[in-house]
Amino acid sequence: MKKRFYLVAVLFFAVAGLNIAAAQVSEEELKLKKAERLAIREKMSREEINAEYAQRDMARVPAKRNNENLERRKAENLSSSFVKKSVNSLNAVPEDAIFPIESDEVRAILMTWIYDTYTVSGNQAANPLFEGLGTVGYYSQRLVPVYSVPDVASNSDYAKLFGDLANGIQQHAEVWINIWNADDSTTIKDFMSQRGTPLTNYRFFVHAGNAFWFRDFGPIAFYYGDNDDLAFLDFEYYGGRPLDNDLPIKIAEDLEIPVFTSTIEYEGGNILLDGLGTLVTTTAVYGTNTDDSDGLYVQDPTATNGYYLQEKTPLTHQQVDDSLTEHLKLSKLIVLPKLNYDGGTGHIDLYCDMWEETGFVVSQYPQSMASWSDGQKVTNNLNTLLNTEDFFGNKYFASRVPLPAKNSGSFYSSQSQYNDQYTRAFSNHTFVNDAIVQPVFYDSTATRTSQRGDIDGNLAALEIMKNAYPGYKFEEVDVRSFDGYGGAIHCITKQIPAENPVRIYHQPIRYINTAENPVQYAHLNVLSQNKSGINNVKIFYRYASQTEFSELQCLSMENNMFEAYIPLQPEVAKDTIYYYISSTSNNGKTITKPMTAPLGYYSLVYGTEIEGIVEQDVYGEGSHTWSSLQDKTTVMDMIGEIYPNPASEQVSVTLPQRNDDMYYRVLNLKGQVMIQGKTDKNQSELKLNVSDLKAGNYWLYFTNGNFSAVRKLVIAR
Repeated sequence: MKKRFYLVAVLFFAVAGLNIAAAQVSEEELKLKKAERLAIREKMSREEINAEYAQRDMARVPAKRNNENLERRKAENLSSSFVKKSVNSLNAVPEDAIFPIESDEVRAILMTWIYDTYTVSGNQAANPLFEGLGTVGYYSQRLVPVYSVPDVASNSDYAKLFGDLANGIQQHAEVWINIWNADDSTTIKDFMSQRGTPLTNYRFFVHAGNAFWFRDFGPIAFYYGDNDDLAFLDFEYYGGRPLDNDLPIKIAEDLEIPVFTSTIEYEGGNILLDGLGTLVTTTAVYGTNTDDSDGLYVQDPTATNGYYLQEKTPLTHQQVDDSLTEHLKLSKLIVLPKLNYDGGTGHIDLYCDMWEETGFVVSQYPQSMASWSDGQKVTNNLNTLLNTEDFFGNKYFASRVPLPAKNSGSFYSSQSQYNDQYTRAFSNHTFVNDAIVQPVFYDSTATRTSQRGDIDGNLAALEIMKNAYPGYKFEEVDVRSFDGYGGAIHCITKQIPAENPVRIYHQPIRYINTAENPVQYAHLNVLSQNKSGINNVKIFYRYASQTEFSELQCLSMENNMFEAYIPLQPEVAKDTIYYYISSTSNNGKTITKPMTAPLGYYSLVYGTEIEGIVEQDVYGEGSHTWSSLQDKTTVMDMIGEIYPNPASEQVSVTLPQRNDDMYYRVLNLKGQVMIQGKTDKNQSELKLNVSDLKAGNYWLYFTNGNFSAVRKLVIAR
């Protein structure tokens, strides 16, 4: 059994007078109530089910309850044996932790089923707060005994949504479903079989919950150690859903893996990680951590209503930045202004996505909404990203996808209408290996025209998505029942990375002007790593006029670094090369980059007339051009060798004359950044202090626009 690192102690209270089995019904009577409720739900109409859900607190951000706080409890000398989650400095996140990008290979996708909760007495629609206890209505203070049943009604849009989601996931990875009661597994499996999509690739976890926004409260999975063991990082979730807040710890216990917890309040929907130490997020993370009155709800029989609201210590922006950098092992933190009209979360996943480490996919607002507050913020945030350097020192690249329209195909009349009634986004989806579980806002099979939605608009958007996400299979899920809740598919799912990962990092070459850069080859540097070592790395490429890929064996530079030279025809005016990378480990596992290869691939345009890449506006209202770079490959070729090498304290590298700055990074064999910086264009020598590096092999990686150069560095102690 693996050693467990638990940095949190949680006490469950048996609340006198509120225990559901003792106070109201026996276990057998409760089972009968659940069976009766499932039968009643099955007879309800679609409209009746939707009306019942409207009585519940189901939005992505839970309703706040004005309950007594910790300061009042201290003043009244009330006791509490609750132990707050905290980071133990002796068991911090390992320094060699790697947080993969969401588009990397996954073993499973975590989700929870949607539940209906009712009061034991009176069968009123309720909101679960603690196990077996909940409240009625949005702002009720008083706890009452409740019970929950999974929504499996044939007329329920929500049951259909979660059924489609589970089925879409299991076609490409295991679907891990958290259920609130053990006997619900049979109910859900029967439902899936009856709809013709039986569960075949699944696992159930059994833990009571509050809602279904798994992205926000779920664990941040990462690798650590020489064997790429899996662990969880668990941030604090919204105070109003304490059961969901504890789920990452309980699932880690089931998996027998370590979990590291933090008191930073942070939701997964506001996290975009590139797998190389860069985090993109929004200022929403500051707001949740500077508010001292919105902590966790803590169950306590001595409190007036059986629970109280824990007070938090406010944090400055710098404290938040420092904590995120330490917990997530960041080399770069990008914080963008949050949107105001996205359902209330301010999360980045409502308009932005990252399918590879050098580029984004961003929603584009139509012209009628472009001047509104959020439309302007999205444009400004995109411009910030496009003027920010990626891991390799290039400016980030971006593709655009449209904003979903209303069911009629028209757009929104005001920002408040979008915020309160819709909050739709095509980019709020989930990667599952070679597929994307994709939110859509139509149903061509619906019996009534009014229920079908904007079919033409959705189909057109999916064609644009296919270009933005090359080679991916789209598993469509109609999410219109989530309108106004502030989320879609990405918000209710969480990636669990694959075992035995084969990592591939490389700097895509997007375009070359062969008049300015008279080269015969496109030179690629590839860093690939696996715990067993890498057997071989290959490049598969073809020209636009060809249908079959040619195979090119990469040259090993030792220590996980490889290089390849894709032949060009520099005399042509315009041509395109499509390529992908394949890496095979010594233990026999092969992974491609992108994962969708050969259906998906990178594109390199080159020729004497190539001045950049033009992307058309998704609404046909304009275009954006990425201008051609002026860098010369000869500059990279003239970088000197490292001296001394091996080294222990300091190294020097001679730099050639050039017209601009050059970025450098010292990488370990996993691709983690150990040292990074930028050299001035007039700097003729780079001197690096390497005294803090452990003995071993490293790479000094230089980047200059589209091109890169690598030098091996050995540290001896």
